Parts: sequence; C-alpha cells; structure tokens
Amino acid sequence: MRIPPYFPRLGALALACALALPAQAAERAWSYSYNALGLIERADGPRTDVQDVTLYAYDSRGNLTQVTNALGQVTRLGDYDERGKPGSITDANGVTSSLAYTGVDGWLASVSTAGSTTRFDYDAVGQITRVTRGDGSWLSYEYDDARRLVAIGNNLGERLEYDVDTKGNRTAQRIKDASGSLVRQQQWAYDELGRLLRAVGAGGQTRSFAYDLNDNPVGETNPRQFAHSQAFDALDRLVGQSDPLGGKTQLAYDAQDNLTEVKDPRGVTARYEYDGLGNLTRLVSPDSGTTTFEHDAAGNVIRRTDARGTVTEYRYDALNRLIERRSPSDPSLDVQYRYDLTADGNQGIGRLGSIEGARDSLVYRYDERGNLVEQVRSIRLDQQTLLDRVTYRYDAANQLLEIGYPSGLAIGYPRNAGGQVASVTLAVGDKAPSTLVGQIAYLPFGPLLRLTWGNGIALSREYDQDYQLLRQKVGPWQSDYQHDANGNIQQHRHSLWGTLDYQYDPLDRLTEERGVQGGRSYAYDAVGNRTQRSDNPASGGTSSSQDYQYAPDSNRLTAIGAQAVTSDAAGNLTQDRAARKLAYDAQGRLQSVSRDGQQVAEYRYNALGQRIVKLTAESVTTYLYGPDGQLLGEAEHDGSGRKLRAQYYLWLDSLPLATIDADYDAQGKVGNPTLLYLHGDHLDTPRLATDASGQIAWQWQSDAFGRGEALSQGSTQVNLRFPGQYYDAESGLHYNYFRDYDPETGRYVESDPIGLVGGLNTYGYVEGNPLGLSDPLGLAPGDMFATEAAARADALAYQESVNSSIDRWLWGNMVYGFRVFKASDCLWTYEVQTPVLGIAPPLGPKGPWKVNKPGVSGKAGAKDVPSWAKGDRPYQGESGKDFAKRIMDQKYGKGNWKDGPGSEYNQIKKWGDRSFIDPK
Repeated sequence: MRIPPYFPRLGALALACALALPAQAAERAWSYSYNALGLIERADGPRTDVQDVTLYAYDSRGNLTQVTNALGQVTRLGDYDERGKPGSITDANGVTSSLAYTGVDGWLASVSTAGSTTRFDYDAVGQITRVTRGDGSWLSYEYDDARRLVAIGNNLGERLEYDVDTKGNRTAQRIKDASGSLVRQQQWAYDELGRLLRAVGAGGQTRSFAYDLNDNPVGETNPRQFAHSQAFDALDRLVGQSDPLGGKTQLAYDAQDNLTEVKDPRGVTARYEYDGLGNLTRLVSPDSGTTTFEHDAAGNVIRRTDARGTVTEYRYDALNRLIERRSPSDPSLDVQYRYDLTADGNQGIGRLGSIEGARDSLVYRYDERGNLVEQVRSIRLDQQTLLDRVTYRYDAANQLLEIGYPSGLAIGYPRNAGGQVASVTLAVGDKAPSTLVGQIAYLPFGPLLRLTWGNGIALSREYDQDYQLLRQKVGPWQSDYQHDANGNIQQHRHSLWGTLDYQYDPLDRLTEERGVQGGRSYAYDAVGNRTQRSDNPASGGTSSSQDYQYAPDSNRLTAIGAQAVTSDAAGNLTQDRAARKLAYDAQGRLQSVSRDGQQVAEYRYNALGQRIVKLTAESVTTYLYGPDGQLLGEAEHDGSGRKLRAQYYLWLDSLPLATIDADYDAQGKVGNPTLLYLHGDHLDTPRLATDASGQIAWQWQSDAFGRGEALSQGSTQVNLRFPGQYYDAESGLHYNYFRDYDPETGRYVESDPIGLVGGLNTYGYVEGNPLGLSDPLGLAPGDMFATEAAARADALAYQESVNSSIDRWLWGNMVYGFRVFKASDCLWTYEVQTPVLGIAPPLGPKGPWKVNKPGVSGKAGAKDVPSWAKGDRPYQGESGKDFAKRIMDQKYGKGNWKDGPGSEYNQIKKWGDRSFIDPK
C-alpha cells in the first residue's frame, strides 16, 4: 500500500492501523514534488482517468505567484511587499482584488474587489476593532486586558456584551438596543475543568450537562427536567443513547471507526459496509432497503443502485465536480452540469454555469464578485419551450437589492444603514415602484420585529429576553403564545380562531391539542411513528380514533385502520390511505398519482430536486424557483404552451409577503395583476391573505400537523402551507421539496434520502413537534446538506456559533472563509479555510484540511471546545493529539500550556479525533 506524504505525522498506532487495511483495498495515492526551497510545485491527485494535477509557482523570494488547477485555470498573486504579503490576487476570471496593509505592523487594512471595499481597523496589539463593509455598515470589537472579546457593536448603536471567566469561558451574554435597554440575555456555568455544566436562559430555564472521566458528554437534562444519556466505549466512540422514555439506541463500529450498525429503540437495525478506503459500499436500511455504491479513485460515487435495482451513474471533471448524472432505465432523467462559462461577460470560471436535462435546463450568469445576476429556466413540453428569466442586483456589500421576476415585475429591497432590508418595493412594467412593505424593523442581532404592508395592515411582534415570540399582531388580529421551559407552545390564543392548548410527552412530541371545536390526541411508538390519533369533538359529536400499523422490522406504514397501504422496495408509499396509487421515477421522486385506475397527475423535476411541472387533465402548471430554492412563481399553460395565468410569490427571507396573480391575453400580454398580502404565523406559515382594502380574501386554519381546508373568496387560491410546502389538491399531499408530506398521517410518504442523518425515523416530520419546528427541504439535515446553498447557509451558522451572530459575514466573506463541496452523490458539506479571500493555501506535507464527520461534526461536536479554537481544523492525516499541540503552541507558545483531563489541550485533542475525517 502506498502511503500519502502526510501519514508519517500520525502516531505509531494510527500508522499501524493504516498499514493493516485489508489487502484487497484499492489504492488511493497522491504525489507531490517540491522546488529547491522545499515549496510544493506539483500536486497530483488520486484520479487516473483524468489529469488531476495542481501546479504552484513562486517568485525568487519564495512568494506564491500562481496556482494552476487541473483544468488549467489560473489564480495569480502579486505585488508583494517586503513582508511577503500580496497586494493583489487575480482569480481565474481575471478579476483582481487589491489588498492594502497598515504601514508599521503590516496588518490587512482593506480588500477591494470590483468596486467593493472591506476595511479593517486594529488596536495597538493587532486585534480587529472595526470591520467596515462595502456599503458603509460596520461592526466594532472590544477586548479586555487579557485580549478576550467582551463586546461587539454596530453602526445602528446596538451592542452585544460578554462576561468571561478566568479560563476564557463566556459566562454571560447580553444584547442591548440603541437606547441601551437589555433585550436578550443568556448565562453559562462551567466546572473546574472548563466543561459546560449549565446553560441558563433569560427565564431561568436551565439545561445541565454531565461528563465521564474522559470528558465525553454522557448526560443532558433539559429545562423540563427530562434526562438524556449517552455511553462511549474505550475509544471514546458513541455506542449508546437513552431517552427519557427508556428508548435505547445502540451503535457499532469497525476497526477503522466507521459506523457499521445503528439499532433503534424498536430494535430495527440499519447496517453499513465499507471498502478498505472507508468508502460506503453498501447500506442496508430497514426503511429504504439495500443501496450499493461504487467509487472512483478519488472517492466520488460513480454508480448507485437502489433497492429497486434502479441504477444511477455519475461522472466528474478533474476538479471532482459532478458533470453528468445518467439514469440508464430512463434517459429522460439524464442531466449534464457545465461550469466555467464565460460568454457575454459571464464571470463563470469556478462556478456552475448550466444544468441541462432532456426536458429542462437552467443557465446562470455571475458578476465580477461572484454574485448570481441572471437565471434562465427553460422547460420543454410537447415540442414547446417555455422560458422564464430572473435577474438579481446587489449593493456594494453583495447584499440583494432587487429581483427581476418574469412578466416585468421588479421587487426591490432598499436597506438601512446597517444593511438590513428596510422596505420592499414593487414595480410593474414601466411604472414607478410602490411600497409593498415598509417600516421594517428588527430586534438587535435578531428576528423581525415589525413591518407594515401596502394596504395599511401592520405586523408587530413581542418577544421575551430569549427572543421567544410572545405576541403577534396582524392588523386587528392577535396571537398570544405561552411556552413551557423547553420552548414548546403550550397555548395559542388567536382572536379569529379562539384558544388552542397543547401537551407534549417527555420527548417534546405533541400528544394533545384542544380548542373550541374540540381536540385530538396522538400516541407514538419508541421512534416516533404515530400509532393512534383520537378525535374528540367539543360537544354533541362522536369521538373517533384511527390506528396505525407498521412493519415489525422497519418504519414502513402497513395499515391505517382497516385500510392496507403498501410500499415499494425502496420504502416509497405506493398505495395510500385513500387507495390512490403512487408511482416513482428512477430518482425515487413521486412521478404520478392515480385514482380508480386513472392517472390524475404527473410530476417532473429538475436536477436540483425541484418540482418544475405538474400535468393534470385540467392544466399544465410550471414552477419557478430562486437560487435558494424558494418558490418564486407558478404558471398555467394551455396545450400549445401559451401562458394563461401566473401567480408570483414575494418574500422577505423566509416570510411570504404577497402574491401577484396575472392573467395573459392571446398575445401574451399581462392584464391588470391582482395583489394579495400574505400574513404568516410564528413559523412563517401563511394563514391569512388580505386584499387592497384590508379584507380577508383567503385563510388557512389547520390542526398542528396541517390538516384543514383553506377558505377563500372567489377564485383566490394560495397553495403555500408549512415552510417549504405546496398543497396538491389532486392527492391531498404537500409537496415538500425533496419529499411529499401527508398531513393526515403527519409523516412523509418517502423515506428520507439522507437516511439517519435526518433522524432515527426516516419518515417522521419534525420529530413530532410541528408547532416548534419546520422542515423546508423535507430532509432535517445535520452537517450534510441536500443543496450547495443549504451547506453554505449552515457554514455561516456554524461560524456564528464560533464567535457571535454578528461576526458571520466577517467570517464568511473575508477574514475566514469556507469551502462548500459535494461529499457524496447527493449531499453537500463544507470545510473552513483561513487564508485571505478564502483562497486555499498550497498543499504542504500535511495535506489539506479534514472535513466534518456526519452526525458529530460542526457546532454539535464542538460544544465543549474552547471558543478560541473553534475556527481551526486538523489537517488530513493529522491526529487529534498533533492537532491540539499545534494550535495550543500557536495560542500560548511552544509548550507553555497544560495537558491532562479537562484541559483545553485534551478537549481539542478529543474534538479533532471525534469530529473530523479525511475526505473520501
């Protein structure tokens, strides 16, 4: 077996384990060559089917001047000063970023790219005291005499303050508004070893933690005083979990620490098999059946066979980017991915340029700063090609200023001095923009506080000092919320719909809801499968109950009452509660619904997993999405492809603001559009729509799991449901991006495509707590994600946990960067980088950084690690011991620190071993 150069840095035991890999294991080899100064000149990756070689060039002083990737794309660094710091970096698109430094100390003072400049100020010892973005907004940083961050402020006058103990642990956090009033607070307590013991909210609710002698977290008691426990083996691997109801989950591993078995509290077991390089080759799931995987020399999945025997093949370029997905059983699902497109001024090198399928395509165009400025979607239907174009415009801080919808609609997002959206405007055709929503305000570093729609209806929200919503007013309608210590909604008083009371079990699963119309209760098995629903009218009605049955060796639903339901080999429901037949395509997506032998709907999807076409006997409906996956609009067409009607959705982040209905004449011209304002609940689920006069035109009242018919005036129709969901009248299901949700059963009809990463029950919806949680993608991800955008968002969220919520744009865009990449055939993840502008450093003897290990990585795996260390990562091949020694030496000086149980060194060492892996 050939050992990569960084293996010698491993300990002797780890090296022995590496050499003891099975003899039949495939080889994965990297090779490196160096110049006379010991600087790497050439890095050759493990692929043999392509030339995956990266070249590095230097000047006479050893400064890196050029990086040429495997496709010949060049990044150049130049204008070095006497300190060896670059003054310019030119990317493969030819866009140059200029870097300036402070005169005496040589600290980075500014970075300018394509007219946008970010500036940095420092104190006398080199700590950043202010970061100013391209739009002029800024964040300030304050430190104590021990150089610990104790306060962050912004140019709106808002402030975040920290208390820090002698070991550097944050013991309290306070957020204050511009007047100095306290709006949020939290506290933390630690033991003498610096381990978190208690997290205390503003209301005194306390979450406590316990540890074993190796610092493994073995117990957690939540504010409702229910305890969860964990067990670890002698190698500090998680081997067991117990919940407050006595449910036990068991985990097993192989000699290389790969997870091989998960047995849930019902005794249902999922098994995993790997090759000698740690690639997953076989998944035996009780829910989705047996899936097998084949990999290339770099670990990319090149062939996947699901439990139905359906094969999907994948092909990658020299940068390991997916360039083709083939479905031999259905070529209409074949997809090609193209990158690096540069026609018509597109700054597309290094970016996805188009996705082309047999029946649809997406084309992207980017500006010099890498912002998406145009998206063109085409759908081919019966020899007709339907085109929709969406454009985007940004400010100097790369924040969205305008979206140009089809049909001449332009949605503007003017911003305040802090860079927050201050209003939303609407322009139709050549008409001047009008205010769709105004007077938008936010809590300091927090959620939306108030706004006013264009028809005069005002939204106001009241929060407690945990930023937990207590009251929401929408015009004359008011909602009041009461929560238990875990944050579960116990009571919701609504001025339209009366008072609703809720109860939960020790796992925070909803067990009862009761209102003026009566109530219903829910029972679950050990993994959250609903076993019974009982409906109890308030008075004069007859109580009823519905029982649910499941296969003994899986979580597949087999019967609802006396009605049998069936599933295919991959766990997809094929006959539902109403005896409808459901069929699935080669990618496992719901393809059609039939009733009494007649097909009532057909569905088609693009390569991003978005449903783009619905065909029924009455109409053809196409769907349009933004780059973050939000539904921007839907349109109905006649048999010739002519657009008859369109409905567009307007958003403020995850909050739906309004819909615009437009009819088209025979010449394709838009008539007078109809505007309705949407009003959401605490989850941003739309519950009301009002017209220009403020009258209710549509409303949706449902039970907690989404059962309930919408009521509308005239032809008004709003199909949005829970976040990420769209109502399909023909099936009663809610399309939920990657899956389909059934509100009648409170579960999905397909097994989770990300497997147990989304939870032990691969059919469950939001862990049985639909009042407190939502699942916009239908996945419930952890550190693995279904889309690149989702992985990027979580990377920002992770970096928020490292310092604070207001550091995240600093981390994500400048001082620290992150690399988002595809970790398997369908999942994305990310790794953190520390170089300026996120340009990866040349490879050295240690190789590049490790990546997050699914299930225990990121913010969850780092919760007992010193905050100052969370921005670092072990290199590939670097043990937790060497990783901890390296960054402790950097922090305190070589050898000027202590080791042993409970020490920072020990916490970091364990984190490095348990939370990161070499990329497959």
